[in-house]
Amino acid sequence: MGFVLDFDARNQILRVTLEGRLTDAILLGSYAAASGYAASHPPCRGIVDFSEVTKFEVSSGAMLELANSAPAFPAATMRVLVAPRDISYGMVRMFQILGETKRPNMHVVRTMDEAYRLLCVESPEFGPIS
Repeated sequence: MGFVLDFDARNQILRVTLEGRLTDAILLGSYAAASGYAASHPPCRGIVDFSEVTKFEVSSGAMLELANSAPAFPAATMRVLVAPRDISYGMVRMFQILGETKRPNMHVVRTMDEAYRLLCVESPEFGPIS
């Protein structure tokens, strides 16, 4: 399917859920969609969830391209990347390291519970973006 964006208005969190086979095009498309939404709905924090990715086919070149691009969320905004599987965790950590000067407030965790704890959220209420 690709990706789904949803938003928790009470906690001001945009969540990007990546699903199925993840390719360069899907990752870049989800990044562009999240960037657009975050720019039009400030301030919002972010979660990018890789938990539903079944096949990770993102090149290191695409990760480098994203790391060198403008952040999807303002630098001061906390964003958390949830990557439970080793391959996605490794690639996301590479992204974090390559882009740490542009994204100092980005965290990589293994579970959604860890993401919610970092964001100090107990009961998120995500709804579809219209």
